[in-house]
Amino acid sequence: MNLTQPLIKELESHTLARFQDCDPFGHLNNARYIDYFLNARQDQLAAYYDFHIFVHGKETNENWVVTRTHIAYLYPAAVMEEICIRTKLILMSDSTLVVEGIMYDKTKKRAKSIAWMEFTYINLTSGRTAKHPADFLEQFGQVVMTGIYEPDGFNQRVEVLRRESRQHSTALANLQE
Repeated sequence: MNLTQPLIKELESHTLARFQDCDPFGHLNNARYIDYFLNARQDQLAAYYDFHIFVHGKETNENWVVTRTHIAYLYPAAVMEEICIRTKLILMSDSTLVVEGIMYDKTKKRAKSIAWMEFTYINLTSGRTAKHPADFLEQFGQVVMTGIYEPDGFNQRVEVLRRESRQHSTALANLQE
């Protein structure tokens, strides 16, 4: 990882809502959203930071497990629709990370879903909580986006995204008139 350049705080990738992941209505199945968020974050960490979580686990015998997920579905993602997934680290402590993922349409104007995923760092042998290594805290401390996470703030965050989407829809409708 190149620490001479400032690290990007909000990571982004694009994918398609695949046929096999959709329900009979042609919408991304609710259970698959979490997979899309987790896969995007893993790919983004490798692409943006050259950080590979499974290599890290093999080298340190420590890694992260998901301990809590909050998710809200705002607008459906349709089969074969191009979607943009943005993720960012919104909390980091000695043994916990919280990542926010937002799924957008390809124009990034309409939020389709938001998730907060809490990860706990554990020792893979004992299964007990471990402390993040000091170099990890130093490297990734610079990308934590403060002012978003509050323990009971998920519903408030969902409402902010809903308002933004409504404002965009209203502005678009006004332009079409």
